[in-house]
Amino acid sequence: MKRNAVLFLITLIVFFSVKAYSQQAQKSHQQLVEVSDKTLTQLSKTDHWRALLHINSHSKESALESYVDDVNFFLASDGATHPESELRATISALKNNAETQCKFPARSAFLLAQIKGLREEVKPAICQEYVDWRNKLNTANVVLVFASAQLNSPSSMYGHTFLRFDPASVEQDSTYLSYALNFGATVSEGDSGFLYAARGLTGGYPGYFAANPYFEKIKEYSRLENRDLWEYQLNLTRDEINTMLAHIWELQGISFEYYFFDENCSFRLLELLDVARPNLYLANHFPVTAMPLDTVRVVEDAGLIAQTHYRPSILTELKAQLAMLTDEERNITLALSKDISLLEKKVFTDLPKAQQQLIVDSAYRYLRYQNTFNGRPKATTRRSFLLLKQLNENPVTFTIPIEQPQRPDKGHKTDMLGVSIGQNLGNSFVEFKYRGSFHDLLDPMPGYYQGMSLNMVNVMIRAYEGGKVKVENIELLDIVSLSARNSYFSPWSWKANISIEQQWTLDKEVLITQGSGGGGVSYQPIDNSYVFLFATGRLELNGKLDTYASVAPGLHTGFLYYWPKSTLLIEAEHYQFLFDQTKRSRVSLQQSVQLGDNDSLRFSADFHHVESTLHDNKAFQEFTLEYRRYF
Repeated sequence: MKRNAVLFLITLIVFFSVKAYSQQAQKSHQQLVEVSDKTLTQLSKTDHWRALLHINSHSKESALESYVDDVNFFLASDGATHPESELRATISALKNNAETQCKFPARSAFLLAQIKGLREEVKPAICQEYVDWRNKLNTANVVLVFASAQLNSPSSMYGHTFLRFDPASVEQDSTYLSYALNFGATVSEGDSGFLYAARGLTGGYPGYFAANPYFEKIKEYSRLENRDLWEYQLNLTRDEINTMLAHIWELQGISFEYYFFDENCSFRLLELLDVARPNLYLANHFPVTAMPLDTVRVVEDAGLIAQTHYRPSILTELKAQLAMLTDEERNITLALSKDISLLEKKVFTDLPKAQQQLIVDSAYRYLRYQNTFNGRPKATTRRSFLLLKQLNENPVTFTIPIEQPQRPDKGHKTDMLGVSIGQNLGNSFVEFKYRGSFHDLLDPMPGYYQGMSLNMVNVMIRAYEGGKVKVENIELLDIVSLSARNSYFSPWSWKANISIEQQWTLDKEVLITQGSGGGGVSYQPIDNSYVFLFATGRLELNGKLDTYASVAPGLHTGFLYYWPKSTLLIEAEHYQFLFDQTKRSRVSLQQSVQLGDNDSLRFSADFHHVESTLHDNKAFQEFTLEYRRYF
């Protein structure tokens, strides 16, 4: 009896203990769920998570939207606009399918590190394809590469940026073992000209990331497009590099809408750096436009650049080597590239051996350069082979002195505000100017190429004495490309302009819309100078004329000279309109002076003459003195 009572008492104790423990565990679990909900909400608002989803962390909660346009990137149906939904969907996927870790390694690493206990609920996964990819890259350092501007390519007029991934042995084995990550538009076959520009401006092309061996990029930019490369090694830590690479894996095959001026190659790379180091907010600097050169400056300002390396193009190296020769030796080099028998003639054999080999090497490099663009004609290939044979028989070592120019990111900034005082038609005025981008022929030269002008969104407003205010010019596009010709190279120079501007019509100045352009030649009679001549054409839309549209052929000539801190431009332009026989001429002199890295002063004097059957001939002058601030 006593024994049964003891057993009954023990049973009651165990029962109530288990019940109490169960209630306490349930209560604790409920508290854990509440804490987890709060934690998940907070995690979804972190810079790191939103960077992984390509959502601007500074956007209002009601305006959140990912830059990624591919539904395959999201696990939640509303994941593109609700980062918390995507976070919960990713956690659920991790618990139910271990392979989620292989598809989203960066997301997985973030969540497993931030959510206590989640690792115990997720089965380990062997992601062999991802591991093999990481081993192939074998990345120890990341380099941001800027390919200089190429005016003859619409998508590369402002330059281009991409990333390079270097293995630890890069110094010993050279960067030819490195891989490059590029973001670019997938252009439909046959798209060119206006259609290409229109679709690129409006997001009509999908953009993708692609990784290729770096030597292919060197061939594309340095050899085929003659573009110098600037390589900026980044000071990312090992963990930051791992996070970036894990996220790049997540973006394989994922499409973005590609826009030339904002969501372009450079903007996408900033997003990757924001993933690697989320507190940088690099992409937030460019809500409207993201010019490659400006994105390099932002990376520099963030303290990410450890060191810089300049890689000249094949053309830059060739020009530097030809500059080592005298005028007579350059003539011999050109003749040798056309006639291999010159190797046996006295004009060549009388030269010192070292100079002979420099000439042979220069001729060989010149033929290789020509073959890049002209295919491989049999006769040229044979001459190239015989020159190489000559070099191997009498090897001589020499160094090509290439002076490193100023870094492009250290040049003047690309936006510009200007204020000027002047006189036009006898009236004094103050003019205010804004330019959205990027550089003209008279802007401070350090960091930019001579003979290059590329401007978009250039607005000029004048206030005349007496209170009259008018729009003087709205320039949508202005391009001038001066490529000097000589015995070795014969490129064409060209120009294009689209604007709304004031022009003298009947008895006053009126706003007209015009498009003009042309092609021609330029030469460098002396160092740092250009003489140019264009055959041009102009289409003018003028509501004050009966014909409304007017067409005019014309000529444009000029002289450009660069001093270290100043530039002079003298030019003359003439148009003969076909319908009303109006003749319009202009002679201009402009002188700019660099005051600082981002400040300049400019004086200009313009002399205009208009002859027309519709009104009396008109001659007038305009003088301005302008201060410019680049920002």
